[in-house]
Amino acid sequence: MKSTARFFVGVSLLVISTPALAQQESLNSEPAEQQSSGDEIVVTGTLVRGIAPPGTNVIGVTDKAVQESGATSTAQLLQTIPQLGTFNGLQSPVGGFSTTTTNRPNLRNLPGFSTSGSSPTLVLVDGHRVVGAGISVTSPDADIVPPGAIERIEIVPDGGSAIYGSDAVAGVINFITKKSYDGLEIGGHFGFADDYFTWDVNATAGHTWNGGSVYVAYNYAKNDAIFGRDRDYVFFPLTTVDGVAATSLTCVRGNVTTGTVIPGSPMQTSPLNPDGTIGTGPVNQCDPSDNVTFYPKQQRHSVLAGLTQDLTDNLTFDVKAFYTNRRLESSQGFSGNTTRFGPAFLASFGFLQSPFFSSPNPLATNTVYYSLPNEQRHTNTLSTWGVSPGIKAQLGGGWQLRVLTSYGESEADFSGLKYDTAGLDRAISLGLINPYNLSASNPAVLAAVQDYEERYMTRQRQFNARAVIDGELFALPGGGVKLALGTEYLSDAFIRRSSPSGGSSRVGTFGSGYAGLEDVNGNTILSAYGPATDLELTRNVKSAFGELVVPIFGTDNATTLFRELTISAAGRYDKYSDFGDTFNPKFGVTWKPADSVRIRGAWGKSFVAPSLADDDRTAATSANFVNYPFLLPSGGLIGTVVNGSPVPAPGGRGQLVVLGSKPGIQSQKATTWSLGVDFDPVFIPDLHLSTTWWNIDYQGVISIPNFTNPDFYSNFIGTPAVIFNPTPDQLADILAQTNVLSGTSCGGNPVGQPLSGCYVIIDARKQNLARTKVSGLDFSVNYVKPTGFGSIDLAFNGNYELKRDLQATSASAFRDQLAANFSRFKFRASLGAQVQGLRAQVTWNHTQGYDLDPAVGVGVPQTHVSSFNVFDVFLKYDVPSKGTFENLSFTLNVNNAFDQDPPEYRQQMIVPQSNGYINGSTLGRLIQFGINKKF
Repeated sequence: MKSTARFFVGVSLLVISTPALAQQESLNSEPAEQQSSGDEIVVTGTLVRGIAPPGTNVIGVTDKAVQESGATSTAQLLQTIPQLGTFNGLQSPVGGFSTTTTNRPNLRNLPGFSTSGSSPTLVLVDGHRVVGAGISVTSPDADIVPPGAIERIEIVPDGGSAIYGSDAVAGVINFITKKSYDGLEIGGHFGFADDYFTWDVNATAGHTWNGGSVYVAYNYAKNDAIFGRDRDYVFFPLTTVDGVAATSLTCVRGNVTTGTVIPGSPMQTSPLNPDGTIGTGPVNQCDPSDNVTFYPKQQRHSVLAGLTQDLTDNLTFDVKAFYTNRRLESSQGFSGNTTRFGPAFLASFGFLQSPFFSSPNPLATNTVYYSLPNEQRHTNTLSTWGVSPGIKAQLGGGWQLRVLTSYGESEADFSGLKYDTAGLDRAISLGLINPYNLSASNPAVLAAVQDYEERYMTRQRQFNARAVIDGELFALPGGGVKLALGTEYLSDAFIRRSSPSGGSSRVGTFGSGYAGLEDVNGNTILSAYGPATDLELTRNVKSAFGELVVPIFGTDNATTLFRELTISAAGRYDKYSDFGDTFNPKFGVTWKPADSVRIRGAWGKSFVAPSLADDDRTAATSANFVNYPFLLPSGGLIGTVVNGSPVPAPGGRGQLVVLGSKPGIQSQKATTWSLGVDFDPVFIPDLHLSTTWWNIDYQGVISIPNFTNPDFYSNFIGTPAVIFNPTPDQLADILAQTNVLSGTSCGGNPVGQPLSGCYVIIDARKQNLARTKVSGLDFSVNYVKPTGFGSIDLAFNGNYELKRDLQATSASAFRDQLAANFSRFKFRASLGAQVQGLRAQVTWNHTQGYDLDPAVGVGVPQTHVSSFNVFDVFLKYDVPSKGTFENLSFTLNVNNAFDQDPPEYRQQMIVPQSNGYINGSTLGRLIQFGINKKF
């Protein structure tokens, strides 16, 4: 229940502990700890062994921090990093209007992320690409790596296309798995919150021998669902429907608006009685979010195995393989619907005729609001596997050759129950379904109309081969000049299975087709269609790349103000089989004027190739007839002229929202630079301070016109994305480009005739739209102070945005996104202590509030969104024992210890589970116990 009593967690508990800050360490000073003796590793962001990438900030998340976080998935772990868009929130795969059916990170919270098939953040596993996964995305799912297999995570929040190619605009996240493991480790967690539970088990087993090792890591995780009714901050705010302030009129007990086709004539919205007659008094209202899944039910299996063997003194073979299977179950609640009745001459405008509608007035209209009884249950299954064998050869003279190949496949299957909109309209017109009183409908026809599903199946394949040779060219006084050269081949395949009927098919007929349904008189109720067909799109990429690192000053020739000066230059050429080629350079410099100070800078070009999933042939283009008040222009725009176009009054009319992809999508390009300082003061040992000023100029962003954003109309009026008072020809033209219809058509507006059709066409298809200029400051503090009882430590990691300017289209002006409607400051701070075997830590997660422009809400307008502050508690106890209890530990995580609700937001959103709150999300207070044993 939303009003569940919140049990007390004392301030005293908070003062001594918290859930896992994924403590971050800088890898700029030295490369991460070498994995085996004499084996220099390659740090993320460079091709050269044994060095940190010059000029670039590298954030490291250790395996200890992974364990302390209590995260049961890598996606949950990434929610603790302020530079990511999901910080202080929840990331979960969703369906519906969003294409994000996988967990994928978004560094710098760049636009287009949730709608594009590609991602501006590159995800790697052990330095190489892995197969994409999901229905409408081709980037990998971060959850493929079991948390127990992670040795560390390296994050480069800087452009990386000169090293890695596509996708590395905002940066690179590299999950580095264990190279070896000797022994057995078993652990697990059980957690609970109000109306929620979660549990997981982990096991890692391995063996090492002289010159080799093998291990297997397994993770199983499960949680149940949270519904909107379980959290009081999830609710539908009031909006205005046909002049009535209500949360929603499409309820089980419905409503009706009566009027006429005469413009300006009075309308009356009234409740419907249980028998379908029009009642009096207040309208029937409901909160659709009550029955919508806020957080999905999930079950996941993940396994990763690794084998390493030295074949000779100079030749090493290794192979990693993984498999992940995940199933999510959720609900979109009940299907709200609106049916309009009117005179026969208005049939082309979406008005129906039915035996259930009659009036002595030939110009009378009825708009009926109701909810169909079947729940819209969703299932989303994903399976991914891959194998990556590699050879490492020592060539002599310090040169090394690394050859890596990988192959992977994924399969995603999404099914969401729905109703057939065209069939519903036909059944109503034939008198088989009564929207005024659904219980008076033909039960078989009502069941058949609702026995539909939105079904998508996608398979992806990827083959990758990469060879890199690196070593020292010659020596300078400052050190050895190092060169790395490489070549790479990448082949991708994207196979989409779809029904000829578009995304909708009768349950159980997706593969076989459907013969249709007729009434006793031979009238079509449900249309026939054939079996699903596969569309396969492929591409290959051939690449060549290199990096040169020149140490001008180093240990042997260090002088005053030049303890170190290292410069680097990298470049990569990629030739795509389907859209052309690109070259991307990057330059970096690291300067140490003193041993305790490091100044670094980098500049480069990056790009994101258009995803195969963004091709207009892979997805149905849908025309969605809706009547959502929150999709209308704000009152202040009505009657004005914006971008040279007048903004007419809606007059109660609906909208046509077009979704899909436009043809001809091209790559997204970016110029990135950063400048940073790292300071390790000698007068305070073990203190590390770091700050980075970063900048991204991101062009041609693949996105949709964000029609749910308050300033959508200000950005897009006057462009093809917004067509007010569309004529029949304009409506016919846009419908000719679509193959899936949803909702009851509202028709066109004949020139010179009263406006009774659609108010606006919103063309929200994916396309190259925006240009975004983003800059900000990253800053971190890490300090560990040894004490007589152990140690105390503190950590701070924050991100403050200086600029976020968005140009919606090439013809529009830049708009300051930070002036309103966006949080610019996020941080995560922790304070911890180690007392012998006891670890205690408290963490503060902060997301700054912001002003709203325009104001939202019915009645008293909302002009500000509050900050979101969440405090987490972590305790760990290592049992000080030998024998049976040796290497045994217990953990306690209390996430959101004060049970803080996310800030209120009183504007209705198109995604039901996103209503009522903004600027963060939470499961509520989650208490999680853990146990871990090493053998």
